[in-house]
Amino acid sequence: MKHTLFALAAVALAAAVSLADEPQLRYVKKATRQETMDASLEASGLPRVASPWFYVGPFDNSDGAGFAAAYPPEKEIDLGKSYAGRGGQPVRWHEAPQFSDGAVNNLNLYPENEFTCIYLRREIPAESAADVGVSLGSDDTLTVWLNGKKVLEREVTRAAEPDQDRLVLHLKPGKNQLLLKVCNLGGPSAFYFRTTLPPQLEAELRRRLDSDFPRAAAADPENKSYRIVTLPIPEDIVLEVGGLAFRPDGKLLACTRRGDIYAISNPDSEDPARIAYSTFATGLHEPLGLLADGNDVFVVQRPELSRLRDSDGDGLADDFTTICDRWGVSGDYHEFAFGPARDRDGNFFITLNVGFGGGHQSKAPWRGWCVRVAPDGELTPWASGLRSPNGVQISPDGDLFYCDNQGEWVAACKLSQIRRGEFHGHPAGLRWDPQRRDLRIPANQRYDALDPSIPLTLPAVWFPYGKLSQSASEPRWDTTGGKFGPFTGQCFVGDQTKANIMRVFLEKVNGQYQGACFPFRSGFRCGINRLVFGPDGSLYAGMTNRGWGSVGGYPYGLERLVFTGVVPLEIHSVELSRSGFDLTFTKPLDVATAERTAAYSVQSYTYHYWSTYGSPELDRQPVAIDHVTVSEDARRVSLAVTGLKKGHVYEIHLDGVRSETGEVVLHPEAYYTLNELRE
Repeated sequence: MKHTLFALAAVALAAAVSLADEPQLRYVKKATRQETMDASLEASGLPRVASPWFYVGPFDNSDGAGFAAAYPPEKEIDLGKSYAGRGGQPVRWHEAPQFSDGAVNNLNLYPENEFTCIYLRREIPAESAADVGVSLGSDDTLTVWLNGKKVLEREVTRAAEPDQDRLVLHLKPGKNQLLLKVCNLGGPSAFYFRTTLPPQLEAELRRRLDSDFPRAAAADPENKSYRIVTLPIPEDIVLEVGGLAFRPDGKLLACTRRGDIYAISNPDSEDPARIAYSTFATGLHEPLGLLADGNDVFVVQRPELSRLRDSDGDGLADDFTTICDRWGVSGDYHEFAFGPARDRDGNFFITLNVGFGGGHQSKAPWRGWCVRVAPDGELTPWASGLRSPNGVQISPDGDLFYCDNQGEWVAACKLSQIRRGEFHGHPAGLRWDPQRRDLRIPANQRYDALDPSIPLTLPAVWFPYGKLSQSASEPRWDTTGGKFGPFTGQCFVGDQTKANIMRVFLEKVNGQYQGACFPFRSGFRCGINRLVFGPDGSLYAGMTNRGWGSVGGYPYGLERLVFTGVVPLEIHSVELSRSGFDLTFTKPLDVATAERTAAYSVQSYTYHYWSTYGSPELDRQPVAIDHVTVSEDARRVSLAVTGLKKGHVYEIHLDGVRSETGEVVLHPEAYYTLNELRE
């Protein structure tokens, strides 16, 4: 008989562990977080595993390929054998009594330990078949085998921390062989392992620990003001999120790239047991966006905009209507369709990827365009020059924006306003424009050297590649009225590669949008594809890494970002003045640290406009700061600078600026895109 058990019997345990009763959380507070966790787990009926760890290595990971290399320990576990390790040196198994469960264990066991792979082995006895929950962490990649079967594979770059991965081990009666492989990519290497309580008890333990022992600010300073809550996902659901939307009844709809839509009840609950999933629709064609309006759910599939209804009230969509299918599909895998955004007149806006294969091409009508779909289904081509426009939304002011991804003709990821008839830079879709289809844009042509017959629309904000963004996704505006903190009205943008959220402040200068972007929150478990604010004021992030990979290592996920009520010291906004930049802060500053010219540095640069994939930063120059002025309320700093140029990004860094209470600026950098100068 197989039991569900989240406890392990120690090797030296004489009596069998009872499998009949589910453990209960018994919280025992000690002097430290680790001691409290250990004592609470033991008091809750979760014995620690007493079997020792053994390790062997190092094996080579100098080119990063060690993750995929099958070194001898993957083929056999023989503690008496030695093998050819890194550089051909013989390596053998060693016992590691210094490794302890529930702690991050350092794996720097050799004089040269960077770019290596190390194997860890443990024997786990079980008196009967059992399912055992474990929590793991690693620096960097992690692979796990149980009894020769691979049960976890994480190709990630990260510092080892507790609870980065969760896994259920299906133990057989008798001895079970557990094998871990950790490959690092430079710097320290480490791993983490512990057994876990059932999910609802783990969540309660985490809440109690976070309350009594807040995470150290040095380890995760962002967590103090914005904490990440991971929503549970049933094992039989692959939640590669393509779209998120809230229904009037408070349920969160999530569509997936595999063609399903799920309705999630109580998504804001702190108790995972209250969060429930039900299927709303299935069989769709890679939906990458949805919008809920009363009983209507509008979904953008690859070939069409559809309306779904549950006409009989049983929770399942039974009325599927095509609103518009008048854009083309060639079968190219890269022909994604995103949206819909809807304006005040009920018109829908959809952005369409160009294809791939032989260079990014528009093989089917209106690929590389934003199109407008009227309520009656009529399609109007709206704007061209889009490349990979993963995310389109309408701002609270009623303006249409989209995010595009770096590539050929796109220097870096960007946020742009879309207006009818504009061209945004990628020429592939021009073949469908009767007035421009014969135009060709030469490679290596710059913004200021374009044919005037095809004016280029500049982005409102560039997201500096690698520093902030590598695959920008969906923009969302904070309309929570302060529930989400001090940034009401600002825009938040997720990144699918870096698994982070950026913040954007926009202003209009001479009728042109421009503004600054800032780091906001990192540490999500997967690449962020969709964002939506919930009725509770928290920000939900839907994730997927399929096809491109992402920081965090998980294949998909759903997490909620919650404002804790602690306002961080941040640069709230950067505004262009006639003499330079005005920086407004979320809290009053210590004037002595804020009025120093040396506390600020500014650099400017621009980009190529060419057919090459992306662009380096060009004409990077330091910008002289003439003087600094602090406002009377100590919340605004004015930087007077010389030589401002249109078409440049201004990178601003702070050094040593503090609040009047001594708090440091959480993210001391900003990136301002300057399109127009103030007159």
